[in-house]
Formats: sequence, structure tokens, C-alpha cells
Amino acid sequence: MFSLTDFAEVKRLLDRVALVQDRLTPNELELYRTLKARYEDPGAGSFDDKTCLEVILRNIEVRQKIGLAPGDTTKRIIDLPRAGDDGKPPAESES
Repeated sequence: MFSLTDFAEVKRLLDRVALVQDRLTPNELELYRTLKARYEDPGAGSFDDKTCLEVILRNIEVRQKIGLAPGDTTKRIIDLPRAGDDGKPPAESES
């Protein structure tokens, strides 16, 4: 069921995010644009859209506090060991 209160809250959060667009990471910017388009007209929406926007705003604050630029987040890679990384082929399972 459509809730005008939820719609208004999401629109308010979209306006807050619009003010800090330049501090969004690429994936946050894509999500923001998707949600902005979804909320052009009343009636569309999802229960977790408000939470997504709140998390984006929180992430901006966290990055600001630790001095991490939005562009730096795309360069971080966690290199996990994979089967076969030691030069040996991965063990085959017996069926």
C-alpha cells in the first residue's frame, strides 16, 4: 500500500543526497540516480529505499571522518587466495 509519509521521507533524503552528489562513489551515484528516477511520480517505491539513502549519507560521513576520497574506494581490491594459486591445479572432486 502506498504511504505518502514514506514517499515524502524518501524525497527528503533524495534532496539531501543531491546536495552531496560530488562525494558519492560510482555505485552510490548509480543507486541514487535509480532511486531518483523511481520517485519522480508518487506510488512507486520499495520498503528499503529509505534505508539505502540513509546508508549512502552515513557512508559519506564515515569517508569524510577517515579522510577517504570517493574515488579511492574503487581502487581498493581485496586479493583472496584461490584454488590453484600455489601453482598446482585445483584438486578434482571424485564423483
